Amino acid sequence: VVFLFTKSAYFGAFFFGFLTVALVIFFLVFFIFLISCGHGTLEFQSYPNKAEVSISDSDGEIRRLGETPINLDTDRVFLNRENAVKVIFTKKGHKDEVVYLTKPAVKSEVKISARLQEINNAKEVLSNQKIEKISSLIAQAQQYSFAKNFNKAESVLLSMVEEYPGISVPYDLLANIYYLTNNKNKALHYYEIAKEISPRNSERDYIIKKIKSEDRLRGDTTL
Repeated sequence: VVFLFTKSAYFGAFFFGFLTVALVIFFLVFFIFLISCGHGTLEFQSYPNKAEVSISDSDGEIRRLGETPINLDTDRVFLNRENAVKVIFTKKGHKDEVVYLTKPAVKSEVKISARLQEINNAKEVLSNQKIEKISSLIAQAQQYSFAKNFNKAESVLLSMVEEYPGISVPYDLLANIYYLTNNKNKALHYYEIAKEISPRNSERDYIIKKIKSEDRLRGDTTL
């Protein structure tokens, strides 16, 4: 009788333990299932606000999501079973900010924030104004040259080399004028200055070589 009671108690304890483990596993699986069925959200924030949020997926396609602050479902951000995306924050007058985002293993609320750096607009405006002025003066000098009004073209270009001594184009144009008006020494002088500033110009190199060879020929003839 004692043996039977012990065996029965052992079986009961084993069954109770098995039932407990089974219930724990069941609730764990059920909990995971509930989480996976839930809708995780991604909250996008930026400083300053109203930055445009875009996604660049694995195919290189850009998808616009909206402006910050914005809350989106995880499934809307991660399409086609993607596990990682590139988030791009853009705002006029600011540098773009890029955040690489991996898909959360468990659907939950995730915050993504970016601080956008302001661009120094004053410097950009000055740079653009300078480029426009230089382009306008070069166009003006070329118009005078095409019209064979070399004196006015020379005047414009001489003022340019004083104001912008680090740009090779005015020196090249001056040299062209002096070459066309048969002032080869001045032409050579300005071609060589332009070459120091911007060495790679095969046409200029050819003319320099030609002027120097003509000078040598004249020297040989004189002798």
